[in-house]
Amino acid sequence: MKREMGIPKETIKILAEITGEPRVDVAIRMVLRDVVEHRLRNVEEHIKKFEQKYEMDFATFEKTWKAGDIEEKFSYKTEKDYLEWDALITRRKKLQQVAKWLS
Repeated sequence: MKREMGIPKETIKILAEITGEPRVDVAIRMVLRDVVEHRLRNVEEHIKKFEQKYEMDFATFEKTWKAGDIEEKFSYKTEKDYLEWDALITRRKKLQQVAKWLS
């Protein structure tokens, strides 16, 4: 089985078939771009749900949180939302950086 850049021949064939690109490095970049865009859309959807639930963006939520003006701030559910939302914001920034690098 021939390998290019340590990639199995079958994987190279699949990359070429799904991207229409015979150059492995270009095909990998195309697939990575698609994956990052998909994950970014998914993260954006989750962020939007939190924004709708709390009727504000995360920056406003965080300021309100720190000021102690969030109802049930110390409830498990609210703290969990805060941590998940914060993680989503961080993930979105990282994905945006990768998307920029891939473009």
